[in-house]
Amino acid sequence: MRELTRTFYQYLGLHSLLIGIFPFFIPVFLWKQGFELGEISLFIAAAGLGFCLGLYAWDRLRRGISLFALILVSLLLELLLLWNVYVLGMRFNVLLLLGVCYGVYNSFFWTTQRALFFERLEPGNSGRRYGNLQIYVGLMLQVGIVAGGVLLEQAGYGYVVMVSAILGLAGLVMFQWQKPSTPQALIAFAPVSLGAILSFRDADGSRMAFIIDGVYLFLESFFWVISLFLLAHESFARLGLLVLSLALIFGLMFYLLKNTIDRLGRRRIYRISVVLYAASWGLRALVDDDLPLAVLFVALVLITFCTSFFRLAMNKRFYDLARETLSHRYLVLKSYYSQLTILVVFALFGLVVLDEPRSETLLGPVYWFAAAGALLFLRYGARRYDQGAPAVSGRLYESR
Repeated sequence: MRELTRTFYQYLGLHSLLIGIFPFFIPVFLWKQGFELGEISLFIAAAGLGFCLGLYAWDRLRRGISLFALILVSLLLELLLLWNVYVLGMRFNVLLLLGVCYGVYNSFFWTTQRALFFERLEPGNSGRRYGNLQIYVGLMLQVGIVAGGVLLEQAGYGYVVMVSAILGLAGLVMFQWQKPSTPQALIAFAPVSLGAILSFRDADGSRMAFIIDGVYLFLESFFWVISLFLLAHESFARLGLLVLSLALIFGLMFYLLKNTIDRLGRRRIYRISVVLYAASWGLRALVDDDLPLAVLFVALVLITFCTSFFRLAMNKRFYDLARETLSHRYLVLKSYYSQLTILVVFALFGLVVLDEPRSETLLGPVYWFAAAGALLFLRYGARRYDQGAPAVSGRLYESR
């Protein structure tokens, strides 16, 4: 377990740093190149397709290659993405190809990370463990974001590629030297088939939560980052400093919260988190740079806290359900449903608004719609945890 913990945090820290240096900036990098929300949405849809393709490969490779090889592939895929952007540029005729590359990279990193994190969980500690993870990710991510913002603003994209390549090479040397062992649970279950995905049912509302969660994750990581970029007057460096200042203030509150969430009532905490999450989207719709600076900053801190609070409660429920039901297969199912929904929803949205000029005006209505839709998360796990009744699984496939 100690070796697994060390490998997990080293892998997570390295990737969080690399994500902060550039992938975090992809939505605003696209915006800076002149792409509107319609075109960016098509990029997101392509990323959903790429994630599904990558997940299909990951689900079969994990049984035949070592953990080091999985880590190697994820690092090489990130460097390939950076190199493709450098060589091909952010042009519309290659936008979908870059989106697919981004999705394939995401699939190997996030799926491997979730699998390693799941192996570290024990009954009653998922909230604290996920809270520790978020604080650690936040720290490494902020270092990367500040560095990436300065590099993009002052030096140019070529230096981003060079720094990322050096960090990736150093990480490969570190993992090659350690030769981490592969957890047996990661290779024990059979790949998830198309039939198993289509027939998945349970009484916890998992499928609905999986379907909507992916859309919200990209609303947070793409649309909201674009909003912050506009508030920072389209400066990469200012955006990095803005995100850093929000993270520092929020980090203290989050540290206190993550140590208590496992002891508090599941029903109350989760319901409060969903309501606050819905409110945060309404607050996003009201935020603009005409507000007094103090009011604006308080609003941004509240949005950050409510979102992170929800993610803590949501992921606690998600990992608890995985542990109580289908284990690693539950994690893979979640990714398939989320990414297929991302593909469909953002492709349709992108095509509808493709020719819309000044598409930033669409952000407000999207946020109001998200505020209403977020309340659907209240159904997730309600029968098992909120109503006190056992959740009777429906057409669940064998877990061998």
